[in-house]
Amino acid sequence: MGSKIAMMLIGHSIPDRPFENLEDTDFEKSRDIASRILGDAVSPTGDIMLDFAVWPQPNIVCVASLPGYDIISTRSLAHDLPSETYRQFSNLIDGRDVVYVAMHSMEDWASFGIWRGKSVRRMVSMSPRLGILENFGRHFSFENTFWAGERSVPDYSLEFHPIDFGNEVLREFFGFVLEGRVDEQCIDLEEVLLPSFRAAEDTY
Repeated sequence: MGSKIAMMLIGHSIPDRPFENLEDTDFEKSRDIASRILGDAVSPTGDIMLDFAVWPQPNIVCVASLPGYDIISTRSLAHDLPSETYRQFSNLIDGRDVVYVAMHSMEDWASFGIWRGKSVRRMVSMSPRLGILENFGRHFSFENTFWAGERSVPDYSLEFHPIDFGNEVLREFFGFVLEGRVDEQCIDLEEVLLPSFRAAEDTY
């Protein structure tokens, strides 16, 4: 499967381990968020393991609404520019904090953004084909080895591999990786389930 993900955390404060209390998911609020994203009434399609939920089928939205924050994954989050994703979902975000990550290993592309309220804290997007598309804000400490040249890849068009970078974003803010070193802080993707929804009129 490689590293494919389009996921966002939205809340008045984002927890360090957002998948820790999924038993507190509010199903009706989750359904409402999915309906707002799809622009229509939705039908539940069951819970999906996290390793598939991070990049659901094109007509599927995975949402877990928890006390204080929401977890959302849908392919419509995936834009070359994090700023485009923020604008598209601004009504849903409603001035809350956001942590966003998207990447696709078939294209070696990764996109990462953090907003505190309406203020940009960090935005990065890059691919070997398009170069560095956005790079705003102060680096987080986990980024330092990348920008210092310690994670360089021989004969590669960028200073480091976007997928390596994207997986470190996941480790830092989401508590898991899709590829790379798994440590004791990483959750087991097969033990985490997210509710999924599709537009009510869609059929398989």
